[in-house]
Amino acid sequence: MSDAKILIVEDEAVTGMDIRRSLTEMGYSVCGIAMTGEQAVRKAGEMHPDLILMDIMLAGKMNGVEAAGIIKREFRIPVVYLTAYSDDSILTKAKVTEPFGYILKPFREMELRTTIEMALYKHAMEHAIRISEEITRVLLDATGDMLFLIDPNGMFLAVNKAFATYAGKQVCEFAGTNVSDLVGKGILSSRMAAWYMNPTTKTPSHFEDEIRGSWFETSVYPITNQEGEVILYAISITDVTGNKRSAELSRQNEEFLRSFLEETSDIIAILNSDGTIRNESPSIARTLGYDSEVLVGRPIFDLVAGEEVPALKRVLADSMGSPGIVRPVRMHMKSTDGSIRPMHGIISNLYGNPVIDGIILNGWLKSGPGTTKLPDGPENRG
Repeated sequence: MSDAKILIVEDEAVTGMDIRRSLTEMGYSVCGIAMTGEQAVRKAGEMHPDLILMDIMLAGKMNGVEAAGIIKREFRIPVVYLTAYSDDSILTKAKVTEPFGYILKPFREMELRTTIEMALYKHAMEHAIRISEEITRVLLDATGDMLFLIDPNGMFLAVNKAFATYAGKQVCEFAGTNVSDLVGKGILSSRMAAWYMNPTTKTPSHFEDEIRGSWFETSVYPITNQEGEVILYAISITDVTGNKRSAELSRQNEEFLRSFLEETSDIIAILNSDGTIRNESPSIARTLGYDSEVLVGRPIFDLVAGEEVPALKRVLADSMGSPGIVRPVRMHMKSTDGSIRPMHGIISNLYGNPVIDGIILNGWLKSGPGTTKLPDGPENRG
C-alpha cells in the first residue's frame, strides 16, 4: 500500500511538515495538508485520498471529530486520529465516527506505519464486504420469489422486496421483528416460519402450503457454523396459485374432452400441426376397426385414401394459417378390413383453445358409396 494517497489534517504547520516528511520517507504519497476541519472536508471531496490523518483539536469552528463524521458520511474515506489528547470524553466522541485508528502524539514512525497499513487493509475489506452485500441484495431483489433469513429464534435478519411486498411492509420495517408476528396474522404458516424444523436437522425441507386461498411452494435451508450447529434458516417461497389453478382447469378440460370423445358417435381426431393424431374418439375404432392405442401418434394420412392425401395436407396447411376458420372436407377413410368409406366433415385450427389446443377433424361416415377423390372446391385447392 506504499502508493496510497494520504491527506494530513493538522493546524500546526511545523507538525504537519514533520508528518509529511515521515510519510514520504515511508513511501506514501501526501496529497495535501489541511489546517482546519472545513478545509479537511473540502480537500477530501476534491482529492479523494485513500486515508486521512486527522488531528482532533483544530483551529476554526469545526474540530477533527466533526470533520471526520462528515467525511465518513459523504465520502467513506478512512480516518486515523492523530492527537495529543487521550481523556475519556474525547475518546467517547471520537468513537462515534468509527475511526480506523487512534495514535497519540508523540508517535513512533513504526507505530504510524503499522496503523496506516492496518487502516488501509480494514477499509479495503469493508469495501469488499459492501460490494458483496450490494451484489447479494441486487440478486435477492431480482427474483420474484419471496426470500428471507431468520435466526433459530425467528428474528428477521434479511428480507427481499418481494417478501416485503407480500407482507405489506417496507424492507426496513423488518429489523428487530419476529416471524411469529406474520404467523399470527395468517401471512405465513408455522411450517413456512421453520417452526417444525428439528434444530439438529441440516437437510433442506420442501413442501406446499395453502394460506388464505393461495398456494405456496416453500423451501427451508438450514445454515450451519463450523461446528455443524444450525445458526440460521434461509427460506424461499414461491406463489404457485396460478399453476395450481391452471393445472385444475387443465384437468377439468381433459375430463370434459375425454367424456365428449367417448360419448360421441362422430369421427373426431385432434391433430398436431404435422397431421399426427394426438387424441381420437372411440368411434374411429368402432367404425373403421383400428385399435385406439395404435392410432395415437400416427399420421391421419394413413387412414385416408392415398390419392386424397395431398389435398388433405393442403387443407391442414391452410388451416394453420387461418386460426378459427372452419373448412368443410370430404374424403374416403380406409377400414382395417380393406373397405373404403366416404366421410363428410370439417377441419378447424383450434390452437389456443383451452379444451382442444390443436387441429380438430370432425366427420360423419356415410353408409352409401361416395366419390373417390376430394372435390375440386375452394376448401380443397392447394
